[in-house]
Amino acid sequence: MDVTQEADDLERSEGPAYPGGIGKVVFTAAEARAAGMTEYQLRHPSLVTATRGIRFWDVGERPWLEMVTAVSSLPGEHYLSHSTAARLWGLWMPAALEEDLPIHITGRKGTAGTRRWPGITGHKAKLHPSDVVEINGLRLTTPERTWLDLATQIHDPMRLVAAGDALLQRQDGPLRGVEVLGRCHPLVTLEGLDAAISRRRRTKGINAARQARELIRAGVDSAAETRVRMIILQAGLPEPVVNQEVQLSPTLKRRPDLHYPEWRVSIQYDGRHHGANAQLNSDIHRDSDFTDHGWESVKAADDIFTVQGERLFLERLRRAIQRQTSR
Repeated sequence: MDVTQEADDLERSEGPAYPGGIGKVVFTAAEARAAGMTEYQLRHPSLVTATRGIRFWDVGERPWLEMVTAVSSLPGEHYLSHSTAARLWGLWMPAALEEDLPIHITGRKGTAGTRRWPGITGHKAKLHPSDVVEINGLRLTTPERTWLDLATQIHDPMRLVAAGDALLQRQDGPLRGVEVLGRCHPLVTLEGLDAAISRRRRTKGINAARQARELIRAGVDSAAETRVRMIILQAGLPEPVVNQEVQLSPTLKRRPDLHYPEWRVSIQYDGRHHGANAQLNSDIHRDSDFTDHGWESVKAADDIFTVQGERLFLERLRRAIQRQTSR
C-alpha cells in the first residue's frame, strides 16, 4: 500500500477493536495509559515492543504512518528527518531509501542524548526554527531541510537532483506524500531552498547539495524526466526547456516533457506509466500535433536507463536536431 492510500485509510477508519480500546495497531505507551489501558494489558502476549515507549499489535503488517507518528510523539525535542521525512513529503528517492525501517529522527545539538533504539536512527544537528515544522501532530524537518539531509544518503548526483526537482513540481502535478501534511505543489521556492543551504556550512553532504542545486528545475513531473534531462546534459547537448506549454497555433497548445524551442524538437518520456489506453491515445494525438506543425518528437522509453538505450536515444535526438537545423 502506498503512503497516500495508507494515510487516507487511517483517516477514514476508526480502527479494529483491540484490547484496551486504543483502536490502532501502533501506539505509544503513554497513549495507551491515557486511553485507560492497564499495565497488565500492556503486557498482552500479542503486543510487541517496537522500540522503547512504542507498542504494536502483532497482527501482520505494521502501518508505516502509524509507526512514524508514534515515534514523532515520543518525549523529547526531535523531528522525523532524512529519508523518513522525504517519504512523508513525497520526494523522489532510490527504492532502497523507501524502506519502512530505519526511521530517521534528528535532535538539536546540545540537547539530551540521541535515540538509537532498534528501528530508529538518530542524528544530531543545529536546527534553525525554519528547518522544522509540526503539522497535525507530525514533527518533521521542512522539505528544503529534508532535501539537504538526503545529500548524506543519496550518493548518485542524478538522483539527488531528482529529489530536488520534486520540491518544485508544478502546481497541477500529481500529488505525492501523505495527505495529513496538506500536500501541495511546489513544496518550496528556490529562494527558500537557497536560504536553507546558506544556513548549512561545512556539514556533511553540503558540497553535493550545492552542486545539485544548480541543476534543479521547476515543473518536472517525475524522477524519470529528471534523469532524461541529466542524460542529455551529460552528453554535452544544450539543456532543454522543462514542461512549458508550446503554442503550436493560435488555438492549440501542447506541453512536452522537454523541448528545444529554437529547433522545434520535443522530447517525451513514455515510460511504463504511459501504458493505459487513454494515455496512449493522448500521446499519439500529442505527437501528431507536433509533427503537423513542423516539429520533431523524440521519445525516451524505459530502456534509456541502459547503456544501449541511452546511446540510441541520444542518436535519435541528435539526428532530429540536425534535421531541424538544416531546414
